Amino acid sequence: MEYQRVPLLVADTLREGAFETVIEWDPVSGIGGRDAAKWGGLASAVGPAESQGSAYAIAPDEHFDSGPQSTRVTTEDFVAVMLAAMVDRTDRPTAFVVNLANFAFFSGQQPSQAEREILARLAKAIIGRADTEATGTANLLVLVSPNAQALPLSMLPGPAHIREVVVPLPDREERLTLLGDRLHGWKLKNQPKPGQVAYEDLVDALDGMSFQDLLNIEELSRKSAATEELSAEQLLSLYRHGIQTSAWEALNREKLIAMPEMLAERVKGQSHAIDKVTAVTIRAFTGLAGLQHSKRQRMPKGTLFFVGPTGVGKTELAKALAEFLFGDEEAFIRFDMSEFNHEHSDQRLIGAPPGYVGYEEGGQLTNAIRKRPFCVLLFDEIEKAHVRILDKFLQILEDGRLTDGRGQTVSFSEAIIIFTSNIGAAEIDPTASDEETRAAFKRRVRDHFVREMGRPELLNRIGDNIVAFNFVRDKGFLVEILRSKIGPLRAQLQDKYGIRTVRIANERLFLESVAGEIDATMGGRGTITALTKWLIDPVSHFLFTEVADRSICIGKALVITQDPDGSVRVSLEAE
Repeated sequence: MEYQRVPLLVADTLREGAFETVIEWDPVSGIGGRDAAKWGGLASAVGPAESQGSAYAIAPDEHFDSGPQSTRVTTEDFVAVMLAAMVDRTDRPTAFVVNLANFAFFSGQQPSQAEREILARLAKAIIGRADTEATGTANLLVLVSPNAQALPLSMLPGPAHIREVVVPLPDREERLTLLGDRLHGWKLKNQPKPGQVAYEDLVDALDGMSFQDLLNIEELSRKSAATEELSAEQLLSLYRHGIQTSAWEALNREKLIAMPEMLAERVKGQSHAIDKVTAVTIRAFTGLAGLQHSKRQRMPKGTLFFVGPTGVGKTELAKALAEFLFGDEEAFIRFDMSEFNHEHSDQRLIGAPPGYVGYEEGGQLTNAIRKRPFCVLLFDEIEKAHVRILDKFLQILEDGRLTDGRGQTVSFSEAIIIFTSNIGAAEIDPTASDEETRAAFKRRVRDHFVREMGRPELLNRIGDNIVAFNFVRDKGFLVEILRSKIGPLRAQLQDKYGIRTVRIANERLFLESVAGEIDATMGGRGTITALTKWLIDPVSHFLFTEVADRSICIGKALVITQDPDGSVRVSLEAE
């Protein structure tokens, strides 16, 4: 349980084996370590063909004194000597350990001619000389990198000559030992002690972090304590997201009690769906989300599957939830899965692998969650996504994180994940009762994922959180939806024209008249179409033809009246 940095551990291990000389190099400090003095002998072995007129010639005034010190050696110089040595087989084998290899070598899409030459020579060195009678242990090149993109390996020989060794992150037992050794150095409010629930929670919360992360957090705790001691939760939030208090800590019991009422102001006729969303939120607030799957509590705060006909409030409820939880509808992030229906579309979500177009840009999903970890993620029309995308969703729901094409890991542990679908909407009888409709939608979803998509495990992760929405059949609900849509119109007219208020004469009768023309099968989408025809178009026509100067609108009321013949009149009146 003694932790060492990877490059040092690798070099010491190689010295204990068959390698008499281990050359340690990085692009910042150059040659270092115990065998730095041996570099001169290797460099002098680079013959005239390698050095004269070459871009990789060794500087003539470079000196290599004995002792474990660093000597500045450029990338070009190191590559020249390393390539020459790699071709040889000797009874006194040499290993080269390159730290920060991701900065030392080219890894983009279009290498220059010089870089292509380096890669070709390296490929030849790895394969070995053409001399089939060469004996002895092959020399070794070890690249140490925080990600797998240290070299464009597709340009090198295959797996027969290359091995990838992944250094794992500390597991739970190791984190327990690390905290036992070092937690006394953390400056925390209400310092947790071994055996306490808070101590176990801290061990779980550090899942996915490296030993260096733990050292960084320890240092951050000391710096923060100079002004204010933080709790363990606040410290981890500060380290991960740059803020001390997470949006989940900002919730309180009084706000959650009022949650159904606040959501119902925007979503009409779906009280059972609101109740389910409230239950999932309370589970996350109490810290019990994900316990049915794992003690590590690194999963998303909640997972929901909304299914139902179009225009009944599925997306609107997700937007309302984002605004309720995080105080900003910008925390609502939507992905239309009909755009991800081909085989390689998962690369758009998590980023293309090295060497492919778009690699430097990262993934749309991973970039979004890195920018806003506290969010509601909506994956719309999930049934249209390619099955390879579903495998990524399984990883999110199980592990709560994804690794993008650049090797960077992002966490979904602060987000609520919502999938939406209208599976079965065309086959289910809209005249059936609400209970029968919801049961039919759930059966259709299960059949689709088990029989048609072959992904029953995704349903297992979602569990009992399939929420079926009712058809909107009641004209009263349509009237309420229409009334809720008028609010944004009032705000826009006040902001742009200074209109004090919008007043509809006999508002109830007017809205009932508009609702009577709505196709109920279109739900809320039908209300937008009807509202555009009967309210927004007449208002925009009036403003265009009658208002030459916006200043005449300031402080006045915009009055909408429906005449007996059904036409709509708009006028301005002084308050």
